[in-house]
Amino acid sequence: HFRQRLWGSLSIFVQSFVTDMKCWSRHLALDPITGGDPQSIKLRSALGFEAADYFMSTYWVWDKIIENLSDVGYDSSNMMMMSYDWRLSFPMLEERDGYMTKLKANIEALV
Repeated sequence: HFRQRLWGSLSIFVQSFVTDMKCWSRHLALDPITGGDPQSIKLRSALGFEAADYFMSTYWVWDKIIENLSDVGYDSSNMMMMSYDWRLSFPMLEERDGYMTKLKANIEALV
């Protein structure tokens, strides 16, 4: 199996969210003026297959598709997952992370 997963449990997520909801909100918010990261906070999406296989430890998102593709010969050398920050517009993704440039380069490398 070519992937490894590291996630907390749902109970840990709920406990941390409920105990400090303002902290979660502050870290998920974007600066209202610039549309970028707030001062002293840098939040980025997870990378790779682990970014989208499961939400927490028990709710699968893309895992079954990734597993089935693995069964027919796909692995990390011939497929990839491009996660992105859903809070940002496409121009901001490119400006901040060079996302579109990386996406294009990755697609070209696979074909």
